[in-house]
Amino acid sequence: MTNEARMLFTLEERLKMAAESQATSPEAAARLVQRLSGVHTAYLFCESANVGIMEELTGEFWECLEENLLHYGGFCHSFRLAIQRDDDVLQSLSSGTLRVEPPAPYQPVWSVRTNNALVLLGLILLDHAKGGMRYRNIYHCTRMSLKQYLDALVDLSFQEDGTLDEDRAEFFRIWRETFLKDNDGAWSLKEALAQILRRYIAAWQEFDHLDHILRCMGALSCYLEQEAGRTLPQEEEDSVRRFREALCRYGSDLEGWELVEQDKRYLDPRGYYFSLAYEYPEDVPDPGSGNVAPGTLCSQIFLSERDYSPEALRNLAGKSPSQDLRELLEMNISEERLACAMREINMAVMNLYMLFVEPYLRMGEYRYERHLE
Repeated sequence: MTNEARMLFTLEERLKMAAESQATSPEAAARLVQRLSGVHTAYLFCESANVGIMEELTGEFWECLEENLLHYGGFCHSFRLAIQRDDDVLQSLSSGTLRVEPPAPYQPVWSVRTNNALVLLGLILLDHAKGGMRYRNIYHCTRMSLKQYLDALVDLSFQEDGTLDEDRAEFFRIWRETFLKDNDGAWSLKEALAQILRRYIAAWQEFDHLDHILRCMGALSCYLEQEAGRTLPQEEEDSVRRFREALCRYGSDLEGWELVEQDKRYLDPRGYYFSLAYEYPEDVPDPGSGNVAPGTLCSQIFLSERDYSPEALRNLAGKSPSQDLRELLEMNISEERLACAMREINMAVMNLYMLFVEPYLRMGEYRYERHLE
C-alpha cells in the first residue's frame, strides 16, 4: 500500500479507537485470544502478593505441571486439577453436562479454595483490563467485545489432534447462549468481567455480614476469657469456653484469634461488641472502578471455609455468651437469602471458569492433557 492510499487518523480518532474493541475482525480476535493463551504466567501476576495467594490455593499442582505452568494455557490446568481434586466435575463437563448446583444449597459448587482461586484469577485479569498492570497482550484481549471473544473461543478451543470435539463445543455454545442472555455481547470483555465480580461481591457480602457478627462474638469471647479469672463466675466461664470451642470447630480460620484491644477494659463489653456487630462496614469498592488499585481486593472478598447452613449457624448462636449477639445473628439468618447468595457465587465462579479456564485447556499448541493423566 502506498502512502497516498493509507488512511490517516487524528490523535482524537486514534484515542477513541484505542478505547474501543481492539479486534477489528474475527481473525484479529482469534490472534488476541491465542496471545493470551501464550502469555508467560509471570506477566499474568506481575505482583508477588498475588503469586503467594494463588500458590496457597492451587500451588500443590504446580510442580506436576513443570514447564507447562510457564504459559497461561498451561497454568489453566492447575484449576482443572483443583476441580478434579474436589469432585471430578470435569467428567460431567466432557459428557456435555455441567453441575451448577452443589449438593446442598448453602455449599460452594467446588471447594472454597478452588472458588477463591477463580475469583482471584478474575481480579487479576480485571486489573490488566483496566490498564493497571504492565502486560499489554492481556489488556488488549480484554478490550475486545464480549461476543467477539466468545466467538473466538468457539473457533479455537475444544479440539483434539486438530479435530473439533463436537460434544464439548456444543456444550460451550449452549453455555454461551445462556450467558449472553444476562450479559450484553456488545460490552467489552472488561465490562463483562467487572459485572461478574460485582454480582459475586454482592452475594459474598451476605456471608461476610454473618462472618462480621461471628468475629464480634469471638472477640467478646476472647475478652471474657481474659477476664475469667477475675470477674466471671465459674458457670459463665464454662459457657464462654464451650462457645470458643464450638466457634473453632465451626471454622478452622477462627483458631488462634487474639483480641486487638488487649490492654483495654470495658464497663460493658457485651454492649461494646454488640455495637460493633450491629454496624457492618459495607465499604467494598467497585471492582470495575479505575480508582481501585491493582491487588486491592485480593483475599478481602474470599469466601470463608465454614458451614453456612442455617441449622449450623443457629446451633452456634445458641452457644453465644451474649443474648444480644445471639439474637442479632439469628435475625440475620435467612434460608432464602443464603441459598440465593450461594447460587450467585457459584454462577459467578462457573462463568469465570467457562470464560478464562475451560477454553484454554485445549487451545492452540498448548495441549497438556495427555501429560497430566
